[in-house]
Amino acid sequence: MNNFRLTAIASIINLTLLGAGNAYADDNSALEKRILELEKRLQQFEKASALPSASVTAITPVVTPEVEKLTRKVNTLERKLEIQDEVTTGNLKKLPIIDAGAEGFKITSADKKHQVKIRGAVQTDGRFFIDENNFAVTDRQDRFELKQGRVWLEGYFFKDIYFKIMPDFAASNILPDAYLDYAYHPAASLLVGKFKPSISLERLQGDADGTFLERAFPTYLASNRDVGIQLHGAFGKPGSKAESVAGPIDAKNTFIYQIGVSNGSGDDGSIDKSAPDTDNNKEINGRLFAHPFQHTGYSWLEGFGLGVAGSVGNPDKQALKNQATPLGRTYYLDYAKPITTGAVTTADGATSRIYPQAYWFAGPFGAMGEYVVSTQHLSSTAGTVRKVTQDNKAWQILASYVVTGEDNTFAGVKPIRNFDPLKGNWGALQLAARYSELDVDNDTFKIIDPSKSATQARAWTLGANWFLNSNAIIRADYENVSFSGGAGTAARVTDRPNEQVFATRFQLSF
Repeated sequence: MNNFRLTAIASIINLTLLGAGNAYADDNSALEKRILELEKRLQQFEKASALPSASVTAITPVVTPEVEKLTRKVNTLERKLEIQDEVTTGNLKKLPIIDAGAEGFKITSADKKHQVKIRGAVQTDGRFFIDENNFAVTDRQDRFELKQGRVWLEGYFFKDIYFKIMPDFAASNILPDAYLDYAYHPAASLLVGKFKPSISLERLQGDADGTFLERAFPTYLASNRDVGIQLHGAFGKPGSKAESVAGPIDAKNTFIYQIGVSNGSGDDGSIDKSAPDTDNNKEINGRLFAHPFQHTGYSWLEGFGLGVAGSVGNPDKQALKNQATPLGRTYYLDYAKPITTGAVTTADGATSRIYPQAYWFAGPFGAMGEYVVSTQHLSSTAGTVRKVTQDNKAWQILASYVVTGEDNTFAGVKPIRNFDPLKGNWGALQLAARYSELDVDNDTFKIIDPSKSATQARAWTLGANWFLNSNAIIRADYENVSFSGGAGTAARVTDRPNEQVFATRFQLSF
């Protein structure tokens, strides 16, 4: 009988410990109460079955129906607790992964097949013009402005279907980006929606990653944003594997191609609800780019890339956007100032662009250059129609150096030590210089006033970027722009005075 008692007590103890180990179960207290009741019944049964100690060794314990019934109940309770533990563990494995850090707020499914990320960017600028007393232009005014105020969602579903929705509450074009990208395979991905056409190299650089506050002249001869469809892909160097990249920007792979069809938004244009597509003609654009020394072992050439991009289209009386200086953003080519009063100038006929482009990043050093020839047919209507062919040319070259030693890249600079002056850490400092030029075709001035628009603009720019951390940057630029034409009278054209501007920006991007 002692053997039976020991067995029963051990079962009760094991069951009690099992209940304690699963204290998080919702009905744990009920199970414990039931176990205590069973324990009391076993004790009562033990007393009723007690025999004199002298006869214990001579009697074989008898398993009665009552004992069997209690054993079955104990086993049932044990299994119930095991099932609860399995269900709870399974539910924990299904919980999403929530992460917040320098790259934004991110929610990822437990199987990592789905992800939604919340990001944002704020850019606040100050622009100050120097020595403007001798040339009164309404847009040459000192000002503070909110350049960007963006909050956007991006992520993917089922690993391959990427998306981005990016409104900008500081801009007239309130929705710069909204696209889907089915990036099933690195060699062929399908991008649809509103995005940056793959033409200008500097335009494809992230809006928060540029070297200067504003882009150079060649960028503004390409479309800003457009609505359409694009097939894009990448290939690795023989022996290496290409990486799938969602969206129109790919600066990672060895060989890159992009070819698309879009509405066609014109020079520096961006189609939105306030300026929708107005004809059936579409624009075809494409780009080939390569990093020929990637994975060759020559680290100083790994970041060298070169390529060519271009577009062809045939707009029908498309509105023209005025051209502005890079940093001051003042108009020097104004299509709304025709020679004939009341005339309206539009792009009407075949257009084309060709963009040779290259960059080189090696350690703290960085350089970028591109050239563009942009051809379009202009039509001026005021009773009679006058047409001209306009061939505009622009180019730029820039160089930068991170004096604190961090790597210089197409995607910006990440400080080794974040700004923390009490600990002697000051972030990263980048210095940069740029020269840029745009030549306007002389035939343009057969229909617009040469005293109101310059035939040439030349800009040299100096800049300093202070990276407090990977998200916060303070920028400061100085730019001097000289012009040919653009002042005086139509009968006696003179050169517009130089534009000198200092601008600074505090930027937060995550």
